[in-house]
Amino acid sequence: MFSGPELPLELLPVILEHLPKVHYLTRAALVNHAFYQSTIPLLYSRASIYSWHKDAKSRVIELFRTLSSCSHLARYVRRLEIRDFPRNSLSDDVLESISQGLRNCTNLRSCTWTRDGSLTSDILLALSNPFLSTNGVLSVSSMPEPVHALRELEINGHHSKFYDPKLLLRFKWLERITIIMPTIEVVHVLEEWVKIVQESLRSLNVICKMSPVITDEVLIRIAPYLKNLEFFHLTGCPKVTHRGVRAVLSESERGIQNMALESVSPRLDLTQLLPMSISHPRTLHNLHSLTLSIPPLHSIPVPTMSSLASSPSSTMSLAHLPHTPPTLQSYTTTLLRILTHHTPNLERFQMYSPHMFFEPCVATSELFLGLVKRHGERLKRISVHRMLIGLDVIKNICTSCPVMEEFFVVVEPGGLDTLADHIHHAKSLRTIHVNYPLEAHAEDGGVPVLRLDEALRFVKRANNPRITQFGCNALGRLQVYRKVVVSNSGDNADGERGMECEVYLGPYESPDIPEQFMVVRT
Repeated sequence: MFSGPELPLELLPVILEHLPKVHYLTRAALVNHAFYQSTIPLLYSRASIYSWHKDAKSRVIELFRTLSSCSHLARYVRRLEIRDFPRNSLSDDVLESISQGLRNCTNLRSCTWTRDGSLTSDILLALSNPFLSTNGVLSVSSMPEPVHALRELEINGHHSKFYDPKLLLRFKWLERITIIMPTIEVVHVLEEWVKIVQESLRSLNVICKMSPVITDEVLIRIAPYLKNLEFFHLTGCPKVTHRGVRAVLSESERGIQNMALESVSPRLDLTQLLPMSISHPRTLHNLHSLTLSIPPLHSIPVPTMSSLASSPSSTMSLAHLPHTPPTLQSYTTTLLRILTHHTPNLERFQMYSPHMFFEPCVATSELFLGLVKRHGERLKRISVHRMLIGLDVIKNICTSCPVMEEFFVVVEPGGLDTLADHIHHAKSLRTIHVNYPLEAHAEDGGVPVLRLDEALRFVKRANNPRITQFGCNALGRLQVYRKVVVSNSGDNADGERGMECEVYLGPYESPDIPEQFMVVRT
């Protein structure tokens, strides 16, 4: 690695920021003192432990031993992600090193702690910067206000026997809150919590596992305190309908810019999210990103009025009539009308079906053709999961979306070459991820597999120089690399060997997980 004296030292951190993997930074830190000084802040700015990391559980202990014993390194930590944690009982010295390590992270801005059963009251106290009383016992009543820069908190909401939900009220300046699988007690605290953070809160993300704890009534009660909200995601909340969502949309003074409604109540009526009159707030006007899961569409017999009249329970009101699921055609028609007339700033659209797999049909074709007709000039991401759309529609998307950077799509293995030809026309595309329809091959017992050489052939056939990532559910995520090599095609007109760009694939190196791979989409 070049380290000559003529390299301006102020450029060194800018160069090192482009090293995506930790071991690249550790090697760079060994070059000389100047590299060490520039690398260490970057190396410790983000500490992440994922379940798929080798020896992840032991790495958690090693990480906090370092942070507890080296406070000068802990001060560099801005983002902490603990997505795995030892399940066995930990010794007192290890528990103390975790608490002390967290207290040393005085510049921590974002913390993720999602492993079920691993978040404790001591950890929350350390994150909120407590102090020890003279006898070494934590004194909750006399703790000072937190002083560090924590602004984002993502936690597991299953608190039972692990932590006191009331401690969450100590985090008073958060901009982003994400709660996974909250208990009813945590939801009750959330209602009080949003009152405390209402001035700073910009993002609320609640991820349940088809739990009834988040209801319309909960959303209606907290909506007045979400006036500054811009990012609103709900997943697995079957008791939430348009009543609760509309309350949040209507109270947001800034306007919700990023909304996801995944596996909520099938009774949610998208049209009820629109303003009732021109005098009402334009609830979806500022929407830049929308993620939806298609509700159940199978038919349910509905009693006729005559059968109700002859029934012993003929006093049933219309409000208690069984919900009639929409057809796919009626659902997509309604959605397209909303996307066409009420979301003028849409840039990202994600849609998937959690209940059944959809073959190409008129309904989905009309939806995506209408989407790109209205928003093609500004769409940056289109993501489709468990839904086949026709290759002719994909061609229209690629040619009509000049700034599209990310495309997640489902195709049959036999359509891969045609897809590559269409991808060539998406000149701004950086990420392409292909999902094979595994459900379609379940009956014959075969699962389509994409080999590495086939993936490379796809990328070369697409011949799109901007693509940097390629993925497939039968292969995983890959990084697209390019290098300039001497051409093997012979000498040029001047008798010199020409140069050409060689494309090859390697492991995905970014520590960030694309949004599409989170929670339930795959």
